[in-house]
Amino acid sequence: MKIVLIEPRSSEANVYSKIPMPLLGPVYLGTILKNRGHEVEIYNEDIQMPDYSKLDADLIGISILTSTAKRGYEIAGKFPKEKVIIGGVHASLLSEEAIRFARQVVVGEAEEVICDIVEGRIQDPIVRGRPVENLDALPHPDFSLIKGFKFPSLVTPISTSRGCPFDCSFCSVTKMFGRKYRFRSAEDVMSELRSRDTKSFFFCDDNFSAHPKRTRELLNLILKNKIKGWACQVRCDVTKDGELLNMMAQAGCNAVCVGFESINPKTLQAYDKKQSVEEIVSAIRSFHKRKIKVHGMFVLGGDDDSAKTVWDTLRFAIKQKIDTIQMTILTPFPGTKVHETLEAQKRIFTKDWNLYDGQHIVFRPKLLSARELQLNVIRAYLKFYSLSRSFSLLLKLRFRNALLHFMGHSIVKDWVGRNRRMHWLRGPKTACG
Repeated sequence: MKIVLIEPRSSEANVYSKIPMPLLGPVYLGTILKNRGHEVEIYNEDIQMPDYSKLDADLIGISILTSTAKRGYEIAGKFPKEKVIIGGVHASLLSEEAIRFARQVVVGEAEEVICDIVEGRIQDPIVRGRPVENLDALPHPDFSLIKGFKFPSLVTPISTSRGCPFDCSFCSVTKMFGRKYRFRSAEDVMSELRSRDTKSFFFCDDNFSAHPKRTRELLNLILKNKIKGWACQVRCDVTKDGELLNMMAQAGCNAVCVGFESINPKTLQAYDKKQSVEEIVSAIRSFHKRKIKVHGMFVLGGDDDSAKTVWDTLRFAIKQKIDTIQMTILTPFPGTKVHETLEAQKRIFTKDWNLYDGQHIVFRPKLLSARELQLNVIRAYLKFYSLSRSFSLLLKLRFRNALLHFMGHSIVKDWVGRNRRMHWLRGPKTACG
């Protein structure tokens, strides 16, 4: 059977459209189906756009995030409905919406049901996937299935775990993967790393250091195999374990993505983040002490945030010498606590999923208007990723940071050009009462 899996393009320019890093879900599924004997092609529209007029397959699988849902449904409409299966985070959260565009929708993890679906043994319209308990049983993703994906790539994504016991109010991860951590063995991860001829790895786990013992085992193997140049996502609390942090640095970790979320103590509490501003400052210093660069991720727009919060965040990032930042506007993704609260208060003013990318405001804040929050975040972004700061980094021979700042400037300017009219904000401009 010929099967084509598609990851819809991003609705706006972002770092993933500049540095192609495909979602791992479709690649895992494609590899499973290929190993089963099916003919499989994967298209990531940000990497290579298929010619839909010539694309023919027995089955079309589309994986959607909330921000790519509309594009996913548009792609589904290009094919007979009986050929289309839709999965991914958004389809898992809003399966009744997704089923209008497909013969079947997969909710949750699909690896253990995909063959039964494709081969007709499961014909339910909405299929409940099963969490993969033994992640070592999964095949290593075959990136050669992705059309146009150059390998070795600039950055190769690696997943070593699933799930997260934390339940931040704005996050949809636990809705997809649950609150129980599941881990690949260090040996299985190392086997995949050794098989990749690539320049850099990104461990895309929500918390790379969630299981310190397992993380130490993996770091020892990375050291033994002399693998260098990788990044990961962690929480601030990893810096409380100095020995583990030293091992990460020695094993070649050159950058971390950290969800700081806010420097407003009230907002941190509302987000249920379970960390303090003091811990954030300490974490940044600990990373920098070990020459690990920090990508700080903030979420702006909580009920205790004002325009001052935006600029306090910018000043904090510059003062603490955070290498790169991501200032996401609070987004009420379906299924999250934030969505439930704002929906009940009738503060969400659009369900245009293209806007649910963390860069467009889609609800009415409490302490300022939607337009004010949008404008202040974009202006703060332009200040952080200004050309003057970029050239300053270049003159200081901080080439990696300079390159990322130039890229950040390009992305923000592109966003401003596309959204100058702010059409989705037409209407009342006053703050929510």
